[in-house]
Amino acid sequence: MEKRILFICESVESFLVTAMEKTLKTAGYEVVFSMPHPKEIDEMPNRPKIMMFYLDGDETKYNETLKFAAKQVAVRDSEQYVFLIGNPIDIEGAYRAINKNLVAGAFERPVNTTDLITQLDLAVSGYSIDEAQKSVEHAFVGGEDTQKKTVLIVDDDTSFLRSMQTGLSKKFNVYITNSGMNAVSFLKERPVDLILLDYEMPVLSGLEVFRILRSEQETEKTPVIFLTSKDDKNIVMKVLEGKPANYLLKPISPTILAQTVEDYFKKAEEALRLGQEAPSMMGSLEPVDDDVSSY
Repeated sequence: MEKRILFICESVESFLVTAMEKTLKTAGYEVVFSMPHPKEIDEMPNRPKIMMFYLDGDETKYNETLKFAAKQVAVRDSEQYVFLIGNPIDIEGAYRAINKNLVAGAFERPVNTTDLITQLDLAVSGYSIDEAQKSVEHAFVGGEDTQKKTVLIVDDDTSFLRSMQTGLSKKFNVYITNSGMNAVSFLKERPVDLILLDYEMPVLSGLEVFRILRSEQETEKTPVIFLTSKDDKNIVMKVLEGKPANYLLKPISPTILAQTVEDYFKKAEEALRLGQEAPSMMGSLEPVDDDVSSY
């Protein structure tokens, strides 16, 4: 897909719109502007496949155009995407005109441009929400066990995934996927209790996935445990900045991982009982020298 955006707004001359245009162009995107007029957009030649709505307080001005966009996105194999930018009230208002499931991304102002560009790049790469849902596997039969916690493992190493799935499935409902993009899409539709996330993955790294999850309302509080084979101080510090639930080094046995996950849930339940925040099992990790084996 071409890196072209149809930017739909009331005023092209707004300072914030101009700043957004500059950011998008710097990231390599062509920006085509349009007023929220569905008839004109429908008749536009060579219309960009990505529609970005810049909502500015009066949802009624955008309702018909949002409904038009919903019809375009709902068409099978349309490869069209809708993004929303606005304050929380604007975005919730937009969902009355377009189903939330048809929106590729919604960003509250002030916009985290890194997350915005990352999600745009995902759209351009051609990932499909439907395909992503199918690519997330599970091993349980007859539906989930409602008495068990649900865990999603994200890692590009297929053999590691299978091993961990086998090791954890006795105690947890386990989903697995080998792609960060698939994980992001899956989690839009299916909440889980814990995510085990590989730090080093192609296309979308574990840290990028983590940042996207923290920017989404559905996943901003979902606990994440990072997995990595790199025992490196710089990586540890980057991970620490995001405040995950834990950070584990690979290789790790399924038995130890299962016990670590079980310990986390026990501490989380105890924290909930006491009215405390979700626990971090990392403590106050501060590297004192180049040896970070203690992490």
